[in-house]
Amino acid sequence: MSSGLRNSLRLQLVLLIGGLAVAGAVGYVLLTTHLVRQQIEADQFRLQRILVTRMASQLDQDMHARTTELRFIASLERLRDPQRAAQDKQALLLTKKAIYPFYAWIGITDTQGRILASTEPRINGADVSQRSWFIGGRQRLHQEDIHDAVLLGKLLPPPELDELPLRLMDISLPLLDRQGHFIGVLATHLSLDWAYQVRHQLLDQLDVPGLEMLLVNRDGEVIVGSPTLPARDATNLSSLTVFTGSKAGRVGTAIETWPDGRRYLTAAAPALGTHPYPGLGWTVLVRLDEATAFADARRMGWRALAVGLVSALMFSWITWWAMGRKLRPMERLSQAVADLDVNRPLVSLPEVAGSGEVAVFARSMARLVNALGESRERFQMLFDHAPVAMAFVAADGQVLLLNARFTQLLGYDIRHVPHVDQWFVQAFPEGPAREAARERWRNALPHVGKTPMALPTAEYELRCYDGSTCIAESGGIALPDGMLVSFQDLTERRRAEAGLRLWAEAFEHSEVGLLISDVRTETLIAANPTFAQQRGYTARELTGLPVASLYPERALPGLRAALEQAYVNDHMVFETEHITRDGRIFPVLIDLTVLRDADGRPVRRVSYVQDLTERERAAQEIRRLNAELEQRVIERTAELSAANRELNAFAAAVTHDLRAPLRTINGFVQILMDEFAGLLGDEGRQHLLRIQDGTRRMGELIEGLLALSHHTNKPLDRTRVDLSTIATRRLAELAAAEPARQVVVEVEPGLVADCDAALAEALLVNLLDNAWKYSARTPQAHIRFCRDTVDGLSGFCVCDNGAGFDMAKAGHLFEPFQRLHHPSEFQGTGVGLATVRRIVDRHGGRITVQAAPGQGARFCFTLRAEA
Repeated sequence: MSSGLRNSLRLQLVLLIGGLAVAGAVGYVLLTTHLVRQQIEADQFRLQRILVTRMASQLDQDMHARTTELRFIASLERLRDPQRAAQDKQALLLTKKAIYPFYAWIGITDTQGRILASTEPRINGADVSQRSWFIGGRQRLHQEDIHDAVLLGKLLPPPELDELPLRLMDISLPLLDRQGHFIGVLATHLSLDWAYQVRHQLLDQLDVPGLEMLLVNRDGEVIVGSPTLPARDATNLSSLTVFTGSKAGRVGTAIETWPDGRRYLTAAAPALGTHPYPGLGWTVLVRLDEATAFADARRMGWRALAVGLVSALMFSWITWWAMGRKLRPMERLSQAVADLDVNRPLVSLPEVAGSGEVAVFARSMARLVNALGESRERFQMLFDHAPVAMAFVAADGQVLLLNARFTQLLGYDIRHVPHVDQWFVQAFPEGPAREAARERWRNALPHVGKTPMALPTAEYELRCYDGSTCIAESGGIALPDGMLVSFQDLTERRRAEAGLRLWAEAFEHSEVGLLISDVRTETLIAANPTFAQQRGYTARELTGLPVASLYPERALPGLRAALEQAYVNDHMVFETEHITRDGRIFPVLIDLTVLRDADGRPVRRVSYVQDLTERERAAQEIRRLNAELEQRVIERTAELSAANRELNAFAAAVTHDLRAPLRTINGFVQILMDEFAGLLGDEGRQHLLRIQDGTRRMGELIEGLLALSHHTNKPLDRTRVDLSTIATRRLAELAAAEPARQVVVEVEPGLVADCDAALAEALLVNLLDNAWKYSARTPQAHIRFCRDTVDGLSGFCVCDNGAGFDMAKAGHLFEPFQRLHHPSEFQGTGVGLATVRRIVDRHGGRITVQAAPGQGARFCFTLRAEA
């Protein structure tokens, strides 16, 4: 063969093979790039659908939570009580705002729309009767979409995350008193910062560059923007196809051209709301620039093209070189066969052209070698990518192969367990489990070297490389050159089985009645023993019965209404009646949950049922006891009133009957003094003076007894009384009666109390008169009336620096006719402090005393139990 012909054939083959290689490389790159782009698009759309759905769901859940919180606040007694002070209600609102930081403002109004109390005191008293949130909140729960802050925009701090000035969302509802009467509106303004915060949390979890999330209102206006499309630009997105689909309640994805002229991978989901929050027509949009999304696909395509071209050129050069060596095919073939090694990759051999025996043999051997390589590569690929963890171990215990699933499941690779002995030490805890695994291995070894034989399976709890544990089922096949061992992960299955066993045990042994029914057939599927026993059945007897057989006829309309409501909310708690097997009807409380299939259709109802018989019986008993108690109170009140009237009559009769003899004695004593003084002498006159002094003291005692009775039984008429004025007036009267005395008096101004004016004056007169009397022998007397605390409560005190007394003898100080000083020292009847004690008791207050001989006394009192 001439050199030119040889070179021409060589050139043709090289050009043909090189052209095919280049064409294959280009086609492969184009196909791969297209498939990768499709996969990226599908992955991005899947991610975006999840993201917009989660964002919409989170917004609905947050608005539902805000609505529930506002209803809870509206149920608080401090807001529902019209008698509560506005400051008290404002303090409560400030506390709630601190607990719920998403609220920019919380306030309540009166029935006419004037703000009574709020978390921003500077607008208290403002008229909001024309605001839509007040008008809507008068009738029912009212939610209002985002709007600019009007009254609060200049008072509240600017938002932290929103790029626009303060924008608010309104939630309001009527505020009712205990009788259900409308007393005002409870309203709150939500800052838009919470929506920004939710978005940041979702995007931060993904960390996808260029991914943007927007919130759009029902008109297509951006209310929560992004760095490239801020809300202040007032861009309208109603022309987007996915936005139109979201208005119809669908979650959609598409590659759309946006108002800026660029194309984006776009997803949209509507925020449909959740009861009682009906939704405000918002749509969540997520977009990713098309160029950014497919940048990796383009780079990979160019790289693959470059690699393919280089490979094609190299393949062409190898072909050129190989054709030059075609005269030595057998040598190359023998060398290739000699180089075969199961542990090394096989090299594909080119087939020698020609019709000679050598060429035919060379081609046959090349095909055989290439087929062997393909078979080996196919086995290696199946082993490496098998969904079951597998290991190939030689008969001597050497671990030869571990596939990817083995490393993924248990964490070990060939470096960690080069021999089966290391495997037993690392994967099994020391003890019976490890010894059992070793024994099983030893029993399997005799089967190696014979025909393939399947080994029995066993279940183990294995220790993974990272220290965690998993449950796996181990099986294997004994082969002539070793053992192929497989591991099937059973961890999740065993956990699920344990969970099912736990639920079944809880269902069977629960002391609460549990029931599962079929929505489609309206029959009972299962009931626990507690439920069945309460109704006179066994659990097996209830299975298959109609649901209606548990209810009396009169309860069925209410049951149907409750079930309709449960299908809307998937949950319902209501009271109704059940009927037992023997016809007894009893009240029950049912907590019902609806379970749905994959298409959203209700299929099962799970009910927790509580027997309310004992509660109803207890309620009836309480009502009976309350009625008896009220009757006893009426009867006792009548008895006390009659006793008080008798005491008053007795006191009046006693004082009247005692005054007449005293007047008679005083009259005769005076006659003796006037007409027989000379006959009586000095000693007789002294006796008459003692008789007069005794009758005078007896008269004072009678007057004190009458005053004590009057103050004890006088009806209370509470008003606001200025105690400082009473004290000032009485001290002035005492000073005028004894102008020679020099007494320093202090009266703290502005001391007022809610009390009976007449009784309060009697109380202060007795205490101030005692202070004046018992400080008479003190050279520099000092009397003070001031505010102080009494057992931790705010009260009033009368203090003096007079004679004082020993506190050890003060046990009966406030009892009538008890005195701590001899009449020769200080005159008195012993009724004054008893009167003071009765007046304080009548007002529900307390009185305390502190004193010491020669250091004066301090009497402190309150006139209300909660003072």
